Order: sequence, then structure tokens, then C-alpha cells
Amino acid sequence: MLKLMKYEFRKWRVTLLALLAGLAGLELGFIAGVKLEKPQLMIVCLSLIMVLTFAAFAYLVIAGIAGYSQELREKCGYLIFMAPVRSISIVLSKLLFIALVALAATALFGTAGWLDARYLLARSHLDAQTLDSLNAMLRFGLKTDATVQQILQMAGFSAASVLLEVLLTMCTAYLAITLSATLLQNKKGFLKGLISIVLFVALSWGSSWLAQKLLYERVALGTTLEEVKATLGWSLLMNFILCALFAGASAWLLDHKVDL
Repeated sequence: MLKLMKYEFRKWRVTLLALLAGLAGLELGFIAGVKLEKPQLMIVCLSLIMVLTFAAFAYLVIAGIAGYSQELREKCGYLIFMAPVRSISIVLSKLLFIALVALAATALFGTAGWLDARYLLARSHLDAQTLDSLNAMLRFGLKTDATVQQILQMAGFSAASVLLEVLLTMCTAYLAITLSATLLQNKKGFLKGLISIVLFVALSWGSSWLAQKLLYERVALGTTLEEVKATLGWSLLMNFILCALFAGASAWLLDHKVDL
């Protein structure tokens, strides 16, 4: 599977380099604003970095789903489906690569924006109340008396939760696309895309309904750190099971129902 992820990296490297170049350009603009003492330039660059953070995440996830659909539509795509490997390895390599890259890009851009925002606030002349409010936002709502261990634990749970949420969205989309390819074998055009969207909405609704019945109606949403961790733990388990089921179903369909 690692070799397949290496292939995915080669396919995406131009896009990733373009995103890094965009971040570097905005950071240079922010630094130029600092050197030239132009706060307007600093604010514009910081705002664009924050926009790029969300845009890069959304683009990578959507493009990853669209790429899978294109490779199925073109049968062999880049010949990856003709490689002597199991379909589950192909599906997992695509899912993990896009999810990890999207989160890494978000973390990198978000960290750059957070550091720039802290620097900008340190040099600003806002009143004390406004500065306290903004600093609280930059601490992501954490209490000032939270221990380092608690902060790291919540950061770990949050990162794992986001990763599985992204994987679940992509697994749902992959299964919808694969089901569409199964139901409309050798068909092309608008209908196939429409069926994929309908299946994605139906599967997403079914996942939410199942989580509501099995998780949120049985596990109390607490306010203490331990209660929040327990709720997140059950949510992680539920999402992991759904990811495994959807990815496994996609791989099985690729092996037995889809003419590649």
C-alpha cells in the first residue's frame, strides 16, 4: 500500500507544490508588511492565508473524490486498477493519502496563520478587553488552567476525530461512486453522476441516523474533560467501523461487480 501512496504523491505533487508556493508567497507578503510597517498588507496576507487554509482542505478532499470517479469512468485511469494488487489496497491508499495530505495542509496553513495573527496582535494597539477576547480565540477555547497533558490529549482526540470524519466522508463518496458504476455499468453522462450524488446523500443520512440511534441517544454529552473524551471515543469507534464497512464494500464491488 505504501508503494501505491507513493504513486499518489507523484500524481499530486504539482498541486501540492502550487499550494506550498501560494503559502510561501503570502508569508513573504506578510513579512514585507512587517518590514515596511504596512499593517494593511499584513492583514490582507493573513486573511488570504486563513482563506487558503479552508480552500486547500476542501479542494484536496473534493479533488480526491473526483479523481476516483474519473479513474473508474475511464476504466483503467492511470492503470492503477490494472496493477497486481488487491482492490482494498488501492482504495485505502487513495483514502489515506488524500485525508493525510488534506489535514497536513490544513495544519501547516493554520499554524502559519495562527503565528502571524499572534504577531499582529502583539504589535497592535487594541484595548485590553479586545486583546483578551482575541487571545482566548487563539487558544481555541482552552482554559488557562488546563494542563499540558490535557491539552495534548484533547488535541490528539480532535485530530483523530477530524481524520476519521474526513475518511468517512470520502469512504461514503467512494462507495456511492462505486455503486453507481455497478448499477450503470458501461453507462456515461449526467445520469451516472446524479445517481452518485443521490447515493452519497442517502448513505450520509443513513450514517447520521445510525450514529444518532447507537451513539448520541445512549451516550450523554458531558461537559467535563473525561466525559468529552468518552463521547469522542465512542464517536471515533463508530466512524472507524463505518469507514471499514464502506471501504470494504467498495473494494468488494471493484473485484466482483465493476468491469475495470
